[in-house]
Amino acid sequence: MKKVLRFLDRYLEETLGITLLILMTAIITAQVIFRYCSIQVPWTEEIARYMFVWMIYLGCTAAIKYRKHLKIDAVQLLFNDKVNFVLDIISNVVFFIFCLLLIVNGTDLLHKIGFIQHQVSPAAKIPMIIPYSSWYICSIIMLFRLVQDTILRFKERKEIVANQKLEAGKGEA
Repeated sequence: MKKVLRFLDRYLEETLGITLLILMTAIITAQVIFRYCSIQVPWTEEIARYMFVWMIYLGCTAAIKYRKHLKIDAVQLLFNDKVNFVLDIISNVVFFIFCLLLIVNGTDLLHKIGFIQHQVSPAAKIPMIIPYSSWYICSIIMLFRLVQDTILRFKERKEIVANQKLEAGKGEA
């Protein structure tokens, strides 16, 4: 169980993203071949679009994991490490609140689409809760990634402060 959790922690976004990319590429390639042969397969474009949406939101979770989400780098150059640490924590907290709002407000929408209206996509006839749940599920993953990143930042900051104290102690001796 521990190995499975470690694998998911390390490779969840990559594995799902690569799988979706391969499937999407295969579906689009099939669509091009079918179109060339004058065979109409209307669901391929729709499924590829939904896969792309899932890939976008998985990319958001990966961006948090690798600390590559959007930020203004010029601001970090203006301040020292302590201020940048505080700004990073504030950024994570604001992003966490945003994801939480998406989840809380989106629960009703997903319930309505999936369980009350039973909406299905026009061409593929799949339940619309599948593409709509992409932002919901990935927002939950983003929450976990933000908590992980915040804890990691505190650990890194603690190590930096400890190293600075060691270096200051060596300088006095």
